Amino acid sequence: MAATPTLEQMTQAYLKDLALSPEQLDIDFLRDLQSKHIARYSFNSLAVVLNQELPLDLPTLFNKIVKKHRGGYCFEHNKLVLTILSELGFDVRLLLAKVVYNRDVDVARTHRVTLLDFQGDQYIVDAGFGHFGAHFPVKIELGLEQDQGDSIYRITNNPQGDYCYQVLKDNAFFTLYTFNLHQYSEAECLPAHFYSHRHPDAAFVNNLVICRKYANDTKSLRNGEFHQIQGGKTVITNITSTKQLHQIMTTVFELDVDISVSDFLFSKFIENKIS
Repeated sequence: MAATPTLEQMTQAYLKDLALSPEQLDIDFLRDLQSKHIARYSFNSLAVVLNQELPLDLPTLFNKIVKKHRGGYCFEHNKLVLTILSELGFDVRLLLAKVVYNRDVDVARTHRVTLLDFQGDQYIVDAGFGHFGAHFPVKIELGLEQDQGDSIYRITNNPQGDYCYQVLKDNAFFTLYTFNLHQYSEAECLPAHFYSHRHPDAAFVNNLVICRKYANDTKSLRNGEFHQIQGGKTVITNITSTKQLHQIMTTVFELDVDISVSDFLFSKFIENKIS
C-alpha cells in the first residue's frame, strides 16, 4: 500500500500537473492557478448522482481531483485550492456563500469559496462554480467591473449589507451568490456539504452537471443538453443516446467512466425527457 503523500508532495504534484511555477507568487500566479484549475479539473456532480461517498480530507481530494482527474464540486475544489495556497504562504481562509441566482430569497450557505488577502487587497478565489464561474480571482472593490475576456464580474453590496458576486448577463449584472466576511470553520462546511450531496431536494442530487472552462471557451453539460460557448455564441447539442453521452463525458470532459455508468445516467437524467 502506497504511503500517503505529504502536503508538500501534494502541492508540488498539483503545481506540476497545472504547469505552474511557484518562483514568483504574485497576482499573475494566482490568475494562472485559478484559470488552469478550472480548465483541467472539471466541475461536476458525477459522484453525487452516483451516490458515492465524498470525503473532504485532503489526501482523498488530491487523489480524486489531481491524480484521477475526476473533478468535483465547490466543497472539493475550493478546499483543495485553499490548502495549496496556504501551503505556498498565501493569506487565505474559507467563506460560505448563498447561491441566489439573482433572486431575493433566503437560502442556506451551500457554496464554499476562498478569501485571499494579498498586498492590501482582498479577492474571492473560486475554482468551483462551474458554468458561470470566473477565470481569475475577483477583487473585492465595490462596483469595480473586472473584464476577464469572455465575462465581466463585479462585487457590490445589497441592502442587507452582504457582498454580491455578480456577472454581466444579458446586458445586466446578475448576482450569482452573496457572502460576508465572517470567520467560518471547516466544521461549518459539513452540514452544507452533506445537504448538497445527500438531500433529495439538492440541485446536485437531481441534475447531472459537468463543466470545464478554457480561455473564451466553455464546455458545459446539464442533463440532456451540451453547451459550447465561444466568442459570446452558444451552440447547444441535445443528447439523444447513451453512446453520445458517453463520448462527451470521456472525450470532452476526459472522465474515466464505464459505458454502463453512462447508460445509467442517460436513463436517469435524459431518456424520459426526450420528446
